[in-house]
Amino acid sequence: MGYFESRDWRFLSFNVENLFLYLDHGLTQDPKTLTKEQWRRMSSALVENKPLQQVLELARAIEDTNPDFVMLCEVGGRESLANFSHYFLEDRYVPHLLEGNSDRGIDLGFLVKRGLPFKYDMVSHRNRPLEFQYPHEKQSHETGYRASRNHRFSRDVVELRVFENEHPVLVLINVHLKSPLDKDRIDPGGRDRRRAECDMLAQIYKEARQETADLAGHVVPFIVGGDFNGVAYGPAADPEFEALATTDLRCALDVAAVPEDDRFTWCYFYGNRPGMFRQIDYVFVSPELVSRIDSHMTWVYRYKDELGVNRLAPRNANEKRVLPSDHFPVVVTLTQVPQTSKPSLE
Repeated sequence: MGYFESRDWRFLSFNVENLFLYLDHGLTQDPKTLTKEQWRRMSSALVENKPLQQVLELARAIEDTNPDFVMLCEVGGRESLANFSHYFLEDRYVPHLLEGNSDRGIDLGFLVKRGLPFKYDMVSHRNRPLEFQYPHEKQSHETGYRASRNHRFSRDVVELRVFENEHPVLVLINVHLKSPLDKDRIDPGGRDRRRAECDMLAQIYKEARQETADLAGHVVPFIVGGDFNGVAYGPAADPEFEALATTDLRCALDVAAVPEDDRFTWCYFYGNRPGMFRQIDYVFVSPELVSRIDSHMTWVYRYKDELGVNRLAPRNANEKRVLPSDHFPVVVTLTQVPQTSKPSLE
C-alpha cells in the first residue's frame, strides 16, 4: 500500500476573491498589528491589496480546516500566493501557480502542505482552443467576412499531478469557468462560453485519465474542483454543464449526503429582493475515491466571528461584503484505504 492510500487526506476548494498581496518590502511585524493605513502603504501596485482583515479570515479558514491540499481561485499571481503562504500561514504550505488568461490577473493556484513525500507536475491548458464560436462569428465566417477565431479558456484549467516513487497517485484539476459577466453583450449570462469551457474540461479530464493510467499501469484517482459559476450537478443543473454528466465524476457533497440547504457556496443580493443562495463551487471525485469520502468530515465551511462561532448566512449585500470572500470553501476528507488482513498460516 502506498502513502496516499495509507492515511486520511483533506482537500479544500476555495475561491478567495481577488487575493492580491503585493508587499514592496515584505512584512517585518505581525500583520494582525497593522492599521488600515499601514496596510494600504505596504504596496505601490496599481491594484489594491485585499483588505487585511479579510486576508486574516481567509487564513483562519485554512487553519480551521487544516487541509493537505488547497485548490484556489482568484489569486493575484505567484507573488500574492507566496506572500499569503509565507506571512499568513507560517510557511506551512508550498505555493504552486501558473499564470492563466484572466484579464483581471486572477489565477488558479494550489497550496500543498510542506513535507509531504510527493513530487508534483503542473499542466496548464490556457492555450488550448475551445473549438467554439459565437453565433455572430459563425455567420461572419460562413459569409467570408472574416477569418474564424480560436477562443481559449477565460482563465484556465490547471492540473496538479502528484507522484509517489515516480508514479502518479493522484491528479487534482482546478477550474474557474466563465462568469455570467457579458461586457460585450453577445452571450447573455456567459452561458455559451461556459458551455464550451465545460465541454473542454470534460474532454481534458477523460484524456488525462487515460494518459495517467498509461503512465501508472492502473487507473489513477482524480479530484476536480473549483468555481463553476453555475449549478453544475444534479437534477437542477444548468444546461451548459451537460458534458459533466458524460463523465464518471461524482459530487463529493452529494456522496457525503450533505443536506441541500447546507451546500450553498455563494449568495447574491439585488436591491430589496430575497437573497439567492446556490452551490456553484464543487469538488468532484472519480469512482476510485467515492468509498473513501468521510461523510462526517465533508462540508461547506462557514466563516466565524470574533468568538469563533459560525456567522449566520448574510441577509443583505452589506453583510456579504464584510465576509473574507463572496464564496464559501468546500471541504472534502478522504479516509485511508482499509488494510486487507493476511490469511492465517495455521
